[in-house]
Amino acid sequence: MSRKFTDKIKGIVMNNLVKNSGLAVIALATLNLSGCKHHPAGANAATGLSDGTGAQAYALAEGKGYQGQLKKDSEGRIINPLVAPANQTYYFDFDSTQLRSLDLGAIRVQANYLATHSTAKVRLEGNTDNRGSREYNIGLGWRRDQAVARILEQEGVAPKQIDMVSYGKERPAVMGNNENAWRLNRRVNLIYEAY
Repeated sequence: MSRKFTDKIKGIVMNNLVKNSGLAVIALATLNLSGCKHHPAGANAATGLSDGTGAQAYALAEGKGYQGQLKKDSEGRIINPLVAPANQTYYFDFDSTQLRSLDLGAIRVQANYLATHSTAKVRLEGNTDNRGSREYNIGLGWRRDQAVARILEQEGVAPKQIDMVSYGKERPAVMGNNENAWRLNRRVNLIYEAY
């Protein structure tokens, strides 16, 4: 909407203020809210974030736009956005340390951020479902941490930027003894401790 046109409409609305004050107030508020969109210099068209914010600089830009890169869980919540820095959760199959291919891109985005921000630091928290002994699950959680750390390090992240802890089955994300609960508990949480 051009500024000249917007100013003309505002003038008409103000002239009619006496006649229809309630309607004029609503119309004026709508015009103010629908003004021209402002994009700061250097803003990313896909995310709208300006250069140097971290999120824009590390978003994957394979022509899809940021919205096309979002993954959602079964309830429609956005998971593992392909921007950094962002705390994330990576899920594993039963008794496995193999990362899922859909998480590799998200891990690489975090690795890119960490590799270029030497003071940034993450904590990897390995978790398992409640099946198996405490000792076995602590070890499995640790091996899952190592699987994520290995990719981060292959992408140039310094080992001193990564802390690892295994909680095994001690900190479930979901309580329950069914496949859905077990699936959500087999995970590694990537948590930023410093940016």
